[in-house]
Amino acid sequence: MNLQRRNILRGSLAAAMALPIAGVKAVEMPKDAKWDKEADVVILGYGGAGACAAIEAHDAGAKVLILEKLSEGGGNTAVSSGGFMVPKDKDEAYKYLDATYAFSDSEKDEELLKTFCNEIMGVKDFITGLKPDTKLMIYGHAGFKSLPGSDTIDKYRIRGKKRGGDMLFDSYKYAVEEKRGIEVMYETPALEIVRRGEEAVGVIASSKGKKIWIKARRAVILATGGYEFDPQSLRTFALGRDIQGLGSPGNTGDGLRMSQSMGARLWHMTSYSCPVGMKVPGLKAAIQLNILAPSHIWVDQDGKRFVNEKGLDNHTCLYAVNQMDPIRHRYPRIPCWLIFDEKARKTGPISGGATSGYALNREGYKWSADNSAEIEKGVIVKAATIRELAEKIKVPADQLEATVKKWNADIKAGKDTEFGRILKRDPKGKTAFAGREAPIVSEPLAEEGPFYATALYPTMLNTQGGPKKNVRGQVMDPNDRPIPRLYAAGELGSMWGSIYQGATNNAECIVFGRIAGREAAKEKAWA
Repeated sequence: MNLQRRNILRGSLAAAMALPIAGVKAVEMPKDAKWDKEADVVILGYGGAGACAAIEAHDAGAKVLILEKLSEGGGNTAVSSGGFMVPKDKDEAYKYLDATYAFSDSEKDEELLKTFCNEIMGVKDFITGLKPDTKLMIYGHAGFKSLPGSDTIDKYRIRGKKRGGDMLFDSYKYAVEEKRGIEVMYETPALEIVRRGEEAVGVIASSKGKKIWIKARRAVILATGGYEFDPQSLRTFALGRDIQGLGSPGNTGDGLRMSQSMGARLWHMTSYSCPVGMKVPGLKAAIQLNILAPSHIWVDQDGKRFVNEKGLDNHTCLYAVNQMDPIRHRYPRIPCWLIFDEKARKTGPISGGATSGYALNREGYKWSADNSAEIEKGVIVKAATIRELAEKIKVPADQLEATVKKWNADIKAGKDTEFGRILKRDPKGKTAFAGREAPIVSEPLAEEGPFYATALYPTMLNTQGGPKKNVRGQVMDPNDRPIPRLYAAGELGSMWGSIYQGATNNAECIVFGRIAGREAAKEKAWA
């Protein structure tokens, strides 16, 4: 009986390994398949990665079709800061980026990282060649200055009057649609991959209320972004609660599910780029915190500081707030609270500097210069005293008063004894974001009110997880074998681990979008 059972289990396991995923399969192409449209390379998603893939595939001689689920393109690229990292030296860049994997114990693909460091060196010429009169500027540097090689990191964006992400995607759009005339089908979400045996040969999509079958003669490229706006995926892969989206609401994990249906190996599923920010009623996306005024602190639901508020790289904030309390059964830092004074309120918006995101770039929200509109909306809570503020936000009043008293005493004495937040920046030092780092970092809160608080939530910018790819951009199966005719690029299955250097998602979109496009165009068309 045991031997029989063991043989049955072994047979079942073998059958499951042969399927793309046990119980979940891409649609098998019927023998009499009738295609509504055809292209050599079909690209799912029209953000930076999809655009770069389309440009390269077209220039390699392939007929390209892009499917975009929303009414306009851009994805996270358009609502980002528009930056892409280009180092001064590829070897130093490798040393620095390698260190981000090492100290976070993230899975690293040696060949992917080497390929990235080689290919990124020529990216400035690629970007300036997309659209006439494009000029670049350096806007920041390394986010983790203690790591070896950090001095080589420069972050570039296109110089202009628009937000950085808009300018970057405008260049892509010009190169794709105006210069090359590549077809883009908007409001056409891909639903399923069509397979022929193990290879991807097409896509079923929804267009104008009906399903259409699209043949991909050479390859399908997944460039659909992450899962920031998919509640199920967030609950499965992201530790925490009330995690908000900062980027494109189109990032709902479509490519993740489609790649799984083809048997893809997943990686980096618990790696993210996640600042903290504020919910504003009526908006689809959250708004990132960026307070330049120095008289502020963060406190948890017990009224205590818990982190060096200005020592965090903004992409790593989720790791500072997603601590679970297994005794009291709660996340005591979600939400946490920004506490600031009248001087800070008048200094400027708490979402200031070059802050970007879907709410600002696409929904058109403008945070008030003195934060007064957000006080009226209830996003910011106002009180005459620290005790009254504590009562309004439901944190222990005695503890919040003690926390503010300790902060003020420390900063007046010249040292944050709890978490080492610096008082001033070196005016000659390199910062991660030029114009978003104030020279005075820490000041005491005022002795008299009014005082203010706003709830801070994790606001997911990128999720790095998804199908693993090789140096050709091919999606890999669990045994690290390429899945025929299936490619991926960009945030979906990103090469980056848990510690994310700013401007490398856009950089990866460029590097591996271009590679995926070139390699997909080389595939021999199937009959």
